[in-house]
Amino acid sequence: MDILRFQVFLLVLVRMTGLFLMSPVFGRQNIPNYLKWGLSILLTYIVFSNRFLDSQLELGSFLEFAILITREVLIGFTIGFITTIFFSAIWTAGQLIDTQIGFGMVNVIDPQSSIQVPLMGNFKNILALLAFFVLDGHHTLIKIISFSYDIVPIGEGAVTGELVTLLIKFFANSFALSVKIALPIIAMTFLSEVAFGILVRTVPQMNVFIVGIPIKILIGLIAILIFIPLFINSLKGIYDGMFNDIGKALRGMMLK
Repeated sequence: MDILRFQVFLLVLVRMTGLFLMSPVFGRQNIPNYLKWGLSILLTYIVFSNRFLDSQLELGSFLEFAILITREVLIGFTIGFITTIFFSAIWTAGQLIDTQIGFGMVNVIDPQSSIQVPLMGNFKNILALLAFFVLDGHHTLIKIISFSYDIVPIGEGAVTGELVTLLIKFFANSFALSVKIALPIIAMTFLSEVAFGILVRTVPQMNVFIVGIPIKILIGLIAILIFIPLFINSLKGIYDGMFNDIGKALRGMMLK
């Protein structure tokens, strides 16, 4: 019985660890590994003690146990992947904004992925991450993986056609979300370009490249400052949509 309990504990740990490795919230590279593993084991112990202490799960051969581990990793990775999609949409929105206001060549190193990311994308991502913690999104994410066993019991998750369709849909929707986030700034910069076009036609001797680019950057920065409250207020709805999508993905992993 003790061996069976330990095997169930490992299965719970694998699902929890999958989230901590994939999620941009808990899996950031600047978070020490011992902290990630420590929190994973702590949460695993809490979930195991409350739900699986008297589990009667029967495990057969080593191959069957390996298959169960693979399924549990898949569930954790799926939850983390969906959160990654939403935060990547914010980065993409920052890239669109940078291109519009003239910061397209300005990139910074992101410690999470160790790659160059757009300046405004990194700025908006930091704001989104702060708002995520302020709105208790990290607690909600932990609750989701804890209650995920009610939707997908241990060893019953699978890659289904419905899951693949949902992930493709979420990926496509992330681009639409990026455009929605960047649309106010894009609209203001577009109006400024129209105004410069009229001005150039009125005053042909004016060098639009010398005068227009700094003013366009200034207008873009002012637009970003104006729409920051709107962006922060919209994050709650974005995160609610993310949590709903995670629930849909979990239900889509069950074989009919």
